[in-house]
Order: sequence, then structure tokens, then C-alpha cells
Amino acid sequence: MLDVFLTYGWNRVSYNVLRSLAKKGLKVGVSDNSRLGMSLWSRFANIKLTYNSFYDNQPQFINWLEEALLKYRVKVYIPIHEEIFLAAQNLERLKKTGTIIPISDFETLKNLHLKNRIIKFAKKLDIPVPLSIEPKSSSDIKHFANQVDFPVVIKMLNTNSAKGVFYCHSMDDLLKKYGELSEGNTLFQSSILQEYVQGDGYGVSLLMNRGDVRAVFTHKRLREKTYTGGTSSKRVSVRNKIIEEYAIRLLEDANFHGVAMVEFKYNEKTGKAWLLEVNPRFWGSLALPILAGIDFPYLLYKIAVEGDVKPVFSYKEGVVVRWILGDILATMSEIRSTRRFINPVRNFFVFDQNGFDDFYLDDPKPFIFEMLYYFSKFIKTRSINPTEEAILEVDKL
Repeated sequence: MLDVFLTYGWNRVSYNVLRSLAKKGLKVGVSDNSRLGMSLWSRFANIKLTYNSFYDNQPQFINWLEEALLKYRVKVYIPIHEEIFLAAQNLERLKKTGTIIPISDFETLKNLHLKNRIIKFAKKLDIPVPLSIEPKSSSDIKHFANQVDFPVVIKMLNTNSAKGVFYCHSMDDLLKKYGELSEGNTLFQSSILQEYVQGDGYGVSLLMNRGDVRAVFTHKRLREKTYTGGTSSKRVSVRNKIIEEYAIRLLEDANFHGVAMVEFKYNEKTGKAWLLEVNPRFWGSLALPILAGIDFPYLLYKIAVEGDVKPVFSYKEGVVVRWILGDILATMSEIRSTRRFINPVRNFFVFDQNGFDDFYLDDPKPFIFEMLYYFSKFIKTRSINPTEEAILEVDKL
């Protein structure tokens, strides 16, 4: 019997969930579609399985998942990445295995994930968002671009990390990018156009129990893997009452259940904030709140098996956590974008962190296999974003 079963085990998110739960004495199984998945090489994993990619064959993945939950008599299943949408879509079927799955229903996840829907949802709640449109024609694009300053941001409706996000610095650049991305007129049904807002990147992470907040944690981004924006490679724990109130309001109104991270841009000079997106699942910087004092994975497990937990709102501020591999990629991205070498390298060798996302002395193998995984994908794709084609078309599910 397994206390917890995890999918999407190749990355540091699943690895930190695994570490958190295993250190509480729980039996945890992990799985991924690659044998190089870092969690599969951890000494903390009790069961290690592989599956065929859910991006390639979704019915096959659900069949496999159902069999695994039954075979190992799993108490709690936690989907780590975009397979959460498939689990939610098949929630009633999977619950018949006797496994508890602490996530929201499919429509709630979809409303928070899709960029056009979350904008409408936020506006209804008076939560600020960047000026945005869903363009239907080239004239819509030109009209919008004449209203805002460049750069202008193109966002596909289904995005994660920096995948599916493009920055255009002139009208010619914008029209050219739309031309490159378009396949007939399909792009006009699958993207939004958004103004670029000035500010620092912040994230508010929350644990919700059927619309009631049970934990809140805020971080500020110090460096990002992609120079133009994306997954953070270094961040610090902070407090920010403005965006925390926005994030809580959003997830309370959605009657959200489970964990989520709400991303904002916050201008520290003006005190103005804008909601950018919601990740209705565990997030990349998960190691930071755990180190700072809020163990989200274990709290989620407790809600699943006990029904509730006492709210946790206090944590250490000023804690810094780095993603080593991500910081290497961030340095490469900055050098490539700025054509400068000394400052990016100097910043990389500033060791002021309190911990890491991906390297622990008591379990070094996962870090080695994380490096091998990224290297194998780089050789194949020539991209520092190893799964940039792996985006689930949630709007079509």
C-alpha cells in the first residue's frame, strides 16, 4: 500500500513533494514517462514507475493511472503538472479506486488556467489585469498596439512557464510574429494580446480547502530561467498584503480546492499590481515555502486524509532558494540576450541562498539525473526549455 502516488516525476516540483512527504514517514510512489526523471532516482521513493506520455495518448494514460492506483492501493494521488486536467476530467472514475485526489473539478481548473477566462474572472472581482484583447483580425492587432507602449505580449491560451509567450518590440515585429504563429486563422481563437506592465515578478501560493484559505505564502522573483521572463531560478520569501488579498479573493470566489500559485507583476514604486496568471497545481519554487516554514505538500496530504488543517499564515521572510540548473540556464539566457558576459557570470557566483530546489547532500542522485535529463533534451531539441512543445490543449479537452 502507498500513502501517496505522484506523476510527472522528472522535475524538481515532484521531487520536493516526494522529499516533504517521505520525511514525514509516508510511503510515496513516483512515476514519469522518462527513466531519467529525477524523482525516480531518489532514495526516498518507495515505488518507481514509468508510463507513456500523457501528451501523446491521454486515454492510455488514464487507463494506466487507474490500474496503478488499484494495484498499489494508493491512499492519496497528487498530480504534479498538466496531467491534473486529465485527472480532474476523469475524477469520478479515478475515485472509484478508493484513492483520494485533492484537486478542484475540471471546469474550475480550466477557468483558472486559460488566459482569456482568468482575465474575465479577475475583472469581475475588481482584480487588476494588464490591458488585454482576444484579437480576431490583423486590424484588431494594429488597433491594440496603437493604444499601448511596446513591447506587446502575445500569450497562447494554454501556456505554462515561458512556453507560448512572446514579446514583440515593434509593430513590424508583432505582425511578423503573428504571421509565423498563425495556421490559417486558428491563432485568433487561441491567443490573447496583452500590454507589458512594469514591475517585479511575485507569486502568492495558497492551500485552499473547498474555498477556505488554509495557507498563504508570497515570494519575489530575483532571477528567471528565461531572460525575458518565465520560471524563477532564484527567489526570496516576502510579504505583500495587496497581492495576497487579491489571490485569496480569487480562489475563495472560485471555491478552489487544493494548491495553487497566483502570479503577479508588482510595481514597488507605485504600489500597483496586476494579475498575470494562475497555476492551479504545485509550482516550481515549492522548495522555498517548505524551507521558510510552510510545508504545502504535507498540509495538502493532511487535508486529503483528515478533512482539514489549522491555517498556517506565518513563515520566515528573507529566505532565499535557488534552482541550480535553472540558474545556469538563466545565466546562458542573459548572456545570449544582452551580449554581455561578466555581469551574468558574476551574479551566478553570488552564493547568498539558504537552500536549493534540486540539490540535497542527503540525496545527490536526483540532481545528477536532472542534469542528464536536461542535457538529453537539449541534444534533441536545441532548447534550454526541454518540454517547450509539451503544452496540453486544455481548451479542447
